[in-house]
Amino acid sequence: MLSNEIQKNQKFDILEKEYNIQVDTELREDVSVMCNLSLGIEERAEARGEARGEARGEARAEKRNNEKVVMNMYKKGYAIEQIAEIVELDEEEIEDIIKNNNR
Repeated sequence: MLSNEIQKNQKFDILEKEYNIQVDTELREDVSVMCNLSLGIEERAEARGEARGEARGEARAEKRNNEKVVMNMYKKGYAIEQIAEIVELDEEEIEDIIKNNNR
């Protein structure tokens, strides 16, 4: 019943023939409502997944930009304390960025 590969009418045939369940108009309507609900759930889940993916992408881009700013400031002679204050990161994070980008 939950398969997307089987047509709705085939599902009703299976209910009638294999499970001896009487398929009437009310059951057909109920199944349609359930299918619409499942589509709504699927659409919401997909939208949530897309939003999470976008947020992760934005976070990665922000991290790359921070690293670029940190490295530019470091190369221009700014002290680690100054860089940390400007980009609002801990000095330890600044040192890690410098270490990882100077390999």
